[in-house]
Amino acid sequence: MAEQIISLTNPEFTTDPVCAYARLREEAPLVRVGFPGGPRVWLVTRNEDVKAVLSDPRLVVDYSNVPGHQGPSVADQMVAALDLPDEFRPYVAANMMLKDGPDHARQRRLVTPAFTVRRIKALRPRVEEISAQLLDTLARKGSGDLIEDYSSPLTGTVICELIGIDETDQPQVRKWMNEYTDVGADLAESAGNMVAYIKKLIARRRAEPANDMISALVQTCDEDGDRLSEDEIISMALLVVNNGHHSTSHFIPNAVLALFDNPDQLALLRARPDALPHAIEELMRVANPIPTAGPRYATEDMEFAGVPIRKGDALTGSYLSANYDPRVFPDPERCEVERVLKRGQGHLAYGAGPHYCPGAALAHLEGEIALSHLLLQRDSLEITVSRDALRYTEATPGGARLLNALPVRL
Repeated sequence: MAEQIISLTNPEFTTDPVCAYARLREEAPLVRVGFPGGPRVWLVTRNEDVKAVLSDPRLVVDYSNVPGHQGPSVADQMVAALDLPDEFRPYVAANMMLKDGPDHARQRRLVTPAFTVRRIKALRPRVEEISAQLLDTLARKGSGDLIEDYSSPLTGTVICELIGIDETDQPQVRKWMNEYTDVGADLAESAGNMVAYIKKLIARRRAEPANDMISALVQTCDEDGDRLSEDEIISMALLVVNNGHHSTSHFIPNAVLALFDNPDQLALLRARPDALPHAIEELMRVANPIPTAGPRYATEDMEFAGVPIRKGDALTGSYLSANYDPRVFPDPERCEVERVLKRGQGHLAYGAGPHYCPGAALAHLEGEIALSHLLLQRDSLEITVSRDALRYTEATPGGARLLNALPVRL
């Protein structure tokens, strides 16, 4: 009997992904899915199983760590898939998210000082200021695109300042950042320009440190005298740009839509603004634009969630499915900003396990400030198109599902 392979390019996964993944989740804990021109992988759909995939030491993110592996590494596959020149391979290979075990732990230990809670909290006044300036400009225009005129420049500017980009260079750098998700842009050119800029910035910060991420990464030294290499610093900066900017800039409009779809929850927050920090967790659950985790590879023959897995098989966890799993979230399709969960339960928008997003606190801060400024400190925001008129772009099949625009009026 032929193995059933599900394609995530089927219309049901783009028109109503929550319902489509709910069907898969109840059919089996793991299902085989395929991508055009790509390998078949096991899609993990249930919340507890997705957490297990992200934490199981028998599953690795670097295929070259599978004993007896054959074929290109994940880094090589990414360079090929993105049509990047070979010169980018060292920066992809140095990506902390593509490392396992001691290599990953070492790099994360050296990176953590750049993302301390104290450092992120200190950003609040500046994030508030940037947000207020952008909204004042949008209010003077009267109408615009919430992404282009607000959420993208907000998160782009915050990331630029976090990294240490000079103010005069920020418009150009933000243009390169936005080209990462523009299917019509030359990714190799924009990435090359970004790398060249970061190299110069590293050299300047070695000579004259400042209060920014690049300075922190350059100066960090552990008790054994270990430091990050230049390739690792460049890779980390690119990771922050790609993950820290785009995911949050698209979470903000998604969260606005979620609250407009649930006016009773918006009214609750307006009556009790102090509930917003807690509400961000529920909004992250229902409005996360990143639907799946990166693949993990089995280092041995094993059984996972009752399903036999062969050495070298790829498993990927569905954040979207896990975040709507009724085993954890009663009435999961309803947004409840005061939802209370048992200890250890929660959304997976930031991942889980060793690769839990180091920028989670920053994303939470930006989301909280944005929604407060947009919806709680003012009540004039209107969406000027119907829900049916909204259009989304998938960066890759089964990948990030990004809203093209959200026309609004203030």
